[in-house]
Amino acid sequence: MTDRGLRRSVYQCINNYPYDAANNGNAQANLQASCKNSLDFVQRMNLLSTLNVHNGCVNTVNWNASGTLIVSGSDDNHLVITEAKSGRVAAKTKTLHKRHIFSARFMPFTNDQAVISCSGEGIVMHTEFLAPYVSGRSLEEALVDDSGRNANFFDCHAFGSTYDVQPLPDNSRTFLSCGEDGTVRCIDLRVSSSCAESVCEKHIFITAPCAVTAMDVAPINHYNVAIGCSDSIVRIYDRRMLSGGTGTEQERITWPTKAYPIPMEYTRRHYRPTCVKYSADESELLVSYSMEQLYLFDLKHPGYNDAELLKSGCYTPKLRRDDDPEPQMPRLRFRGDWSDTGPNSMATAEQGHNRLNVGQARPPLEPGVLSRLSDEIFRMLNSQTRQTRALNATSNNSSSNRSTGHLSWQDAVIRTLDNRSEATSSRNSSQLLTRVRNAAASQTELPPSAVTNLAADASMSADIPEAEQLPDVKKRETEDTGSRDGQKYPLSKFDYVKMSYNGHRNSRTMVKGACFWGDDFIMSGSDCGHIFVWHRRTGKVVKTMLADHRVVNRVQPHPTLPYLLSSGIDYNVKIWAPIGSTPTFDAEETAGLIKSNEIMLVETRDTITVPAQIMIRILASLHQYRRLMHASGGESSTGAVNNRLRRNETVQQEAMETDEEVVVVDDEDNNNDDGDNGNNDRNNSDNNDDSNNSNVT
Repeated sequence: MTDRGLRRSVYQCINNYPYDAANNGNAQANLQASCKNSLDFVQRMNLLSTLNVHNGCVNTVNWNASGTLIVSGSDDNHLVITEAKSGRVAAKTKTLHKRHIFSARFMPFTNDQAVISCSGEGIVMHTEFLAPYVSGRSLEEALVDDSGRNANFFDCHAFGSTYDVQPLPDNSRTFLSCGEDGTVRCIDLRVSSSCAESVCEKHIFITAPCAVTAMDVAPINHYNVAIGCSDSIVRIYDRRMLSGGTGTEQERITWPTKAYPIPMEYTRRHYRPTCVKYSADESELLVSYSMEQLYLFDLKHPGYNDAELLKSGCYTPKLRRDDDPEPQMPRLRFRGDWSDTGPNSMATAEQGHNRLNVGQARPPLEPGVLSRLSDEIFRMLNSQTRQTRALNATSNNSSSNRSTGHLSWQDAVIRTLDNRSEATSSRNSSQLLTRVRNAAASQTELPPSAVTNLAADASMSADIPEAEQLPDVKKRETEDTGSRDGQKYPLSKFDYVKMSYNGHRNSRTMVKGACFWGDDFIMSGSDCGHIFVWHRRTGKVVKTMLADHRVVNRVQPHPTLPYLLSSGIDYNVKIWAPIGSTPTFDAEETAGLIKSNEIMLVETRDTITVPAQIMIRILASLHQYRRLMHASGGESSTGAVNNRLRRNETVQQEAMETDEEVVVVDDEDNNNDDGDNGNNDRNNSDNNDDSNNSNVT
């Protein structure tokens, strides 16, 4: 039997092992691969152990090359090295990160003593433990202070979060980082031991047209690098064609060798990649999109020219098109409300009007009251929009001459934001307010980044993803556009997509990992708290595992053995193995879970998360707007109304100058619903979400 056949049969591997071991060095590898490729083993996967080593949401977890150690990073800003077999902590250190650690990995050829990490405030670190790891130590003995480590600090990303760090497999002193500033930076510790320059260009390796939210280095040809950008395009680069931080800006910026857009003719919103992963033989690329499905791209396909993709405008959703459907009114969700996550989450249509939401992550928020407030705002927004449209249609049949005298509900929101914006003189705040006004003028849906921190400083304001800027009112014609290489846009077929995987939900967090499991399976976390397993060639779900009370962020397979790591909102790391007595898979239960996820994914696309304080102000503005409309008596002239509005705005401004400052923070940009995770002792199963996962979209 060939090696390919042996890798898919545990029995044949064991049966042939005594003979193959003597004549074929692949016997051990074939036996290990067959365990992962066995559907029976996959459906026996069960929880092996739980590692309670953190006091915050665990956003990253990875194995070392041999699979004996685990590194994890959390909202508690600690890096923890854990022994995989015993579960004991080998080392734990408080890092210089101030916000959520999004990625942490071992560096190669360092005896696993060096770890690289990045976090939500844009800091990249290289931490080297000076003393060897010692088994059997208590947690207190495993704590490593500044004297027991060397820390290299890099704060040279221009703004925003850094989402991933990747070591170069052939170099122990060089690694890559990617972030919101649209750059991939190559840091060589032999050249630079630290960097805190506000404007740094010496480490820039790749400059992308928008935020780089995911990346991966090819496992065989290490010079190939795949990056996922927030404009929904995956780009492939060749490191040999990049010059790093040398040369002029024009010389440094290199176009990718090829690019693969999300398989859609047009994008009316940005679908940000949260994970890109090369297959073991580099023939395929697994891509997980926020608000969308998982896709398996064929890297043997020649791809598309990146410049032509950008020129076509098909993947520029900030341009409104003539054939776009009428935008739906977005729903509002309170920041800190995780009721749409976890195994108990339900779609709005499935919930009773007065039903207590058992999935609510923060009982003190009184979800019943807040839900009614959200519903009231939603009802008023719809009512005002319909009324405005009716008045416009009645006053003039021509769309070009529609009346603009009546203020819409967006204008009421603008007034509230205008009042708050007077508290700051930040240049970025003015730009953000302008984008909100543009959205109001276009009557389009407000994406999450519309709710921005108008009272923050320039560095905080810069965290807003460039890819999620609001739509312009300008319209783009939809005729096919030709390119220099003869390709017509929009694309009509997507023959580079080998398979898509759906049923899970990826919407609430900035990081959502996916991985290959052997040769035949795909795994991913989900906002419903489950791990989904698909058959790689058919796309069918073959196994689900409940792995978190809220959201599963990361899944990482063991380098060789059938062990799986998972982490998420819960303050722990879980290890899974095929230890079940019999294979289990409930097809009916899985079908119900998939259906619920599909409904809630659609709902989430039309939902904005905002702080409760700003929702109360919005409600007050809407009530004022209704009173003014009622007082105007439906007059066609709105001069009196506008005068009242101006007088009321003046009164509001004077009153709000003495009011407590209200900070409006977008969940995706702040990446944390409740601030710095608060290392208070809480019950892990009930209040894990108080730190609120670090990465809400």
